[in-house]
Amino acid sequence: MAIQDYSNELKQQIKWLDQLITATRKSLNAIKVSDDRPVRSSKRKNGYQYYLQKDDGKLEYVKEKDTYKVKRIVQRDYYAALLDNLLTVRYRIERFTKIYDIGSIARVYDDLSEARKALVTPLFPSDEAYITDWRAHNIGETNTFPEKGKYLTARGVFVRSKSEKILADMFEKFDIPYVYEPQIALPNGKNLYPDFALLNVRTRKTIYWEHFGLITDGDYARHALLKINQFDKMGIEVGKELVISMESDEIPLDIKQIEKKIKEYLL
Repeated sequence: MAIQDYSNELKQQIKWLDQLITATRKSLNAIKVSDDRPVRSSKRKNGYQYYLQKDDGKLEYVKEKDTYKVKRIVQRDYYAALLDNLLTVRYRIERFTKIYDIGSIARVYDDLSEARKALVTPLFPSDEAYITDWRAHNIGETNTFPEKGKYLTARGVFVRSKSEKILADMFEKFDIPYVYEPQIALPNGKNLYPDFALLNVRTRKTIYWEHFGLITDGDYARHALLKINQFDKMGIEVGKELVISMESDEIPLDIKQIEKKIKEYLL
């Protein structure tokens, strides 16, 4: 049973609310109301009839040609109510994020003495324990064809290209657990070897990463498409469980784009 940490989602929610607050304020300030009397309405057979309330409480009928006047007032009131609601929701989420500590659940076990840990089976394994178990079920460097990699990563893993070394070292930089070229058994009895299997520790989800370094080469590109299709048949979809990076002689590896994908899918 995984503990889901929604800290990033809450931060994104606040950013989204900030955008809505800015847009609502702009719309509210854009409405000019000359007659600011309260608007009243009554149901009619073919719609509604609108009135403006006088200081003495009596209602002044609004002719159809003057409906735009009450429309401005009602639209303004809607924006004001919406802005008030957005500010309230934002305040509540921000206040909640200050006390939100989902990691405390796992720390109930982590804070036990070693003697007690020896007797306890945790319902929620710590990140360290989960990573250890994940590595045990995702064995790397299983693809020996055509030969072992020649480039040594910071973690001491041999990979086949300089770009794969750059990727692996970036995963290491962000403390992302990874294995190189694990084996996935296909329904037809053959095996598929993704370049990397990675663990999003926060969501405890396995993400596969494929790097295509010669994408402008015809045969290489066909092989790449075939491999992506094999992933898809396994239910491993691009943009969900599968991340792709590419380069060619004309288009070098984009480090900023790689970092963006790492932060989006793996942190």
